[in-house]
Amino acid sequence: MVHRRIASKQRSMGQSRLLGIFKILMAIVVSGILLSGCQKPLPELDPNRYASSAPGKYYKSETKSKTTHSLPLEKNTTLDAENLTPPAKRLTLSDLVDLALRINPSTQSSWAQARAAAADWAVSRGDYYPSISGKASGMGMGGGSSSGYYGSVGLSLSYLLLDFGGRAATAESARQALMAANWNHNQSIQDILRNVPQAYYTYFGNRAQVRASESDLEEALASLKSTEQRKNAGVSTIADVLQARARVDQIRLDLVSSRGAVKISRGELATAVGWPANADFDVAEGPETLPLNAIAENTQTLISLALRDRPDLAASQAAVRQTRAELRKAESDLWPKLVATGNLGWSGIDGSVSGSDYLENGTDISGSGVSYCGGLSLQIPIFEGFSLRNNVRAAEARLKASRADLKQKEESVIAEVWTAFYNMQTAAQQVASSETLLTSSKESFQVSLARYRAGVADIVELLNAQSTLTSARTQRVQAQTNLFISYADLLHAIGAELPDDGSNKMSMSQTNREVSANGR
Repeated sequence: MVHRRIASKQRSMGQSRLLGIFKILMAIVVSGILLSGCQKPLPELDPNRYASSAPGKYYKSETKSKTTHSLPLEKNTTLDAENLTPPAKRLTLSDLVDLALRINPSTQSSWAQARAAAADWAVSRGDYYPSISGKASGMGMGGGSSSGYYGSVGLSLSYLLLDFGGRAATAESARQALMAANWNHNQSIQDILRNVPQAYYTYFGNRAQVRASESDLEEALASLKSTEQRKNAGVSTIADVLQARARVDQIRLDLVSSRGAVKISRGELATAVGWPANADFDVAEGPETLPLNAIAENTQTLISLALRDRPDLAASQAAVRQTRAELRKAESDLWPKLVATGNLGWSGIDGSVSGSDYLENGTDISGSGVSYCGGLSLQIPIFEGFSLRNNVRAAEARLKASRADLKQKEESVIAEVWTAFYNMQTAAQQVASSETLLTSSKESFQVSLARYRAGVADIVELLNAQSTLTSARTQRVQAQTNLFISYADLLHAIGAELPDDGSNKMSMSQTNREVSANGR
C-alpha cells in the first residue's frame, strides 16, 4: 500500500511538472504572437482584411490608395442591397451601375478569389511559427493473473530556424498572388463600369433610331400622299406612286429591325447588370452628360495615367514579383535547413502480476515518469534526382515569361489608350458633322417636297432627298452613340476618371431632342 501511495504521488508530481512545462511553452508561443501583433497586423489571424470588403468595392492598397473610377453619374437613388430582382421603378445609369457592382457574378467571383488568396497568404506564413502536436495513448489489461492499465501523454515541437530565405520567399510569393487577385478584382469592377454604360448607351441609341425611323416613315407617307394627289390630278403616273410606296415599305422594314434591336439591347443591358435577359425593368430617360473639354488631354498624358492606374497592369506586375519570389524559394531548396525539435512526455502504469514462476507472491508494477528531449537537426540536400536544380531552371523560365507578359501588357495598354483616344476624337468630330448633315438634309428634303408638289421636280429627286435625310438621321444617332461608347472605352483604357470641369457638355437626351426636332 505504501508503495502504491508513493507511485500515486509520483504520478501527480509528474503530471504537475508536465502541465507546468506545457504552460511555459504555450506562454512563449502566445507571447511571440502578441509581440508580433503589436508591430503590425498578422494576416494569419484575419486574412479577409487584406482583400476587398465587398464584391462591389475596390481593394485599396495600404501603401497606395486608389480612388473609385467611374463615369460621371448623377446621384444614386436608394436601392435595396438585398433585392437582386429589378426594382419596380425607373432606373438611372447610376442605379444600374450600383446594382451591377453588387450582384454581377464577375465581381462576386473575383472577390471570392481575392479572399481565397488572402487565406493562402495566411497559410504560407504558418512556417514562421513552431509546429506543436500532441499524442495520447492508453491500454488496459485484466483477467487471470494480471490487471491494470498503461497510459502516456506527449508533446512534440518542430521549429524551422534557418532555410536561407525559402520561408520568406514562399510567403512573399503568396502575398504577391494576393496582390494580383486584388488588382484583378479591381479590374473586374472597371469592366462593369465600362460594360454597363456601353450597354445602356447602345439601348438608348437603338431607341433613338426607332424614333428616327418613325420620323422617316411620316415623311415617306407624306411623299406617298403627294404622289397620289398628283396622280389623281393627272400630272404624274402610277410609277411615281409605286416608287413612293416602295420607299414606305422599306422604311417600315427598317423600323421593324430597329424595334428588334431595342429588344436585344435591352436584354444585353440586363445581362451586363447581372439579371437574366428577360428581366422586367424600366430605365429612366436622360443619361448624364459628358465632359468633352476634359478629353483634350494629349495621348502621352493619358498613357502615363494608364501605366500608373490600370489594375490589370498592376496585376501583371504582381505576377512578376510572385515568380521572382518562387525563384528565390527554388534556390533556397539547394541549401541546408536548420530545424529545432523537442519532445515532452509523461507515461504511467498501474497494475500487478502474480502467479508466475518468477513472482510466486505477486508484485506491484505501478509507476510513472516524465521524459523530455530537445535538439537541432541539419537537413542537407545531397542528391534529389536533379529535381532541385531543375526546379530552379523552371522558376527562372517562368520569371522570364512573366516579364515578357508584363511587357506585352504594357504595350497592349498603350495601344488601347491610343485607339480609344482617337476613337473618341473621331466620334466627337462625327457628332458635329452629323448635326450639320442632318440640318442640311432636312432643308433639302423640304425644298424637294415643295418642288415636287409644284411640279418642277420629279419623284427621283424627292426620293433621293428623302433617302439622304434618312441616312443623316441614322448617322446622327450612331455618331452620338459612338461618342458615349468610346468615352466609356477611354475611361476603361486609362483606368482612371478624367477631370470634369463642368463645361462644354453634351447629353444623349439632348441629342434625342435634336433628332426629334429636326426630323419633324
